[in-house]
Amino acid sequence: MFLITKSGKRKAICRECARLHGAKDCPKRPSVLRAQRKQEIAELKSAASSLLPALEQAAGARRLDEIAPARVRLPNGRHTKVNYEAAKPPWIASRLQDFFGMRETPRIANGKVALVVHLLAPNRRPVQTTTDLAGFWQRLYPQVRRELSRRYPKHAWPEDPYSARSGHA
Repeated sequence: MFLITKSGKRKAICRECARLHGAKDCPKRPSVLRAQRKQEIAELKSAASSLLPALEQAAGARRLDEIAPARVRLPNGRHTKVNYEAAKPPWIASRLQDFFGMRETPRIANGKVALVVHLLAPNRRPVQTTTDLAGFWQRLYPQVRRELSRRYPKHAWPEDPYSARSGHA
C-alpha cells in the first residue's frame, strides 16, 4: 500500500499502519525504528540514572545495617532492639534468661564495639548492666541467681548458664 504525500511523492506503508495510524508514517520502516530505538535508549539511560542513586542508597543502608544493626538476635531466637543514644555506647535490654547459652557479649561494627547489656529480671526490671557477659556469668551470676531464684521460683535459674537452654522454664 502506498501513501501519496502533499508533495506528490509515494510513500510505502503497510495496511495495518494505514488502518491504525490514519495513514501516517509506518513505524515498521527502518528510519522510524531507529528513531524509536534511540528514544527508548534515552529513556533507559534516564531511568538508569535515577536508579543508580537508589541502588547506592540501598547498598549503603545494607552496609549500615551490618555495622550498626537495629536489632540483635539472642540465643533463644528472640530479637532485641539496639538503642543508640548520643554520647552513650549502644545498648540492649532483655531478660536474663534470654542470654543463657551466650558466652560473649554481643558486638556490632564488625565485632569492634561491645554492646552494653542490660540484664532484666522476669518482671523486666534491671538486675545488672555489663559489657562483659563472660565475667558476669563467672563472678556475679551465682549471687544474682540466689536472689532471683528466691523471688521467682517458677523460673529456671541453672547453675551453668553456658549450657542452659535460654527461654522460659
